[in-house]
Order: sequence, then C-alpha cells, then structure tokens
Amino acid sequence: MAVQVLFSCAAELNPAIRARLELAEQAGAALMDESLWAEPEQLSEPLPDPAFNPPFTDRDPVYPAALARYGFHSGWEPWRSRLGGVRGRKINRLCEPGIDARLFRIEPGASIPHHDHAAAELTLVLQGGFSDHRGEYHRGDVCEGEAGIAHRPVGLAGEPCICFAVSLGGYRFRNPLMAIAARMLT
Repeated sequence: MAVQVLFSCAAELNPAIRARLELAEQAGAALMDESLWAEPEQLSEPLPDPAFNPPFTDRDPVYPAALARYGFHSGWEPWRSRLGGVRGRKINRLCEPGIDARLFRIEPGASIPHHDHAAAELTLVLQGGFSDHRGEYHRGDVCEGEAGIAHRPVGLAGEPCICFAVSLGGYRFRNPLMAIAARMLT
C-alpha cells in the first residue's frame, strides 16, 4: 500500500511520472482488451491517445491528495521524533511487514545520518529539496535507493525539505550509536 500511495503522490506532483504511469496503465488495459487481438478494420472506436495529459490542480501546497486522505495537510505538524535538524513521523497505517513508510522534515543544511537499506528505498520530495552522493532532488522528484548503498541526505538551502520515504527493507545506520538513537526515537 505504501508504494502505491507514494506513486500516486508522485504522479500528482510530477507530470513526467504521471505520463509514464498513464502510459503503463493504457498498455496494461490494452493487453486486457480483446480488441487488441482484432484486425485493425474490426476496431469500433479509436485507441486512447497516450500523449493526453489532463490538467491537474494542487489541493494542498505540500501534501498530495493520496497523503491528505491519511490526515496530512500543511497546517498540521505531524512530527514525532527529532534528531538534530531532522524530524520524522512513521506512518503506521501504511507500514506492512518489511515495508516502512515515513515522512521526514530536513532543515536546510541538516542531514539524515549515514545509512543504507536492506532493500530498495523510494523517497518522494514534497517540499524543498535534498542532495546525496547521487545528486539533487526537488519537489516531485523520486530518489531511488538501492539495497546496501549508503547515503546521507542533506537538506538544500531555502525552505525545509519534506519528503515521503518508503523503505522495502528497513534502515541500517552505519554508526551503532545512531542505530540505538533511531530505535529510541521511533
């Protein structure tokens, strides 16, 4: 469920992701459609235009509708844990065995301690931005972390970075003291 919510949010914020997801849905629908296997002259209606991209309007300046359904909105401060300039909130309703869903707020210049993951991690930037050894990520960008590859996200200058992260195998802090602190804060 957490990955589905993340991609729903990403599609709401990022036109390129939305177009790719719509194309994938159309391809899946076409494969299920019996008319795909019909001869061209037997088609009764034209296939949908894959370039069609309906207009979109934001409902909340920070949280996309898929997260707003869980009660998140820009007028509410959901943060429960705090570590330096980083605050976090586990979204228990989206967590499943082996899947962790969290919101993070990273102040400009602050960083999430050096860590890696047992499996993939997907992080969607909702506000502001962050950087790590792979590059910079801004609102609507999805950072894809690979299992076993350590990184240290740092908030970019300007407004605080708010991001939605889904880890498919949990977080592993490289510093043992940070691992203990992280368990105490969640």
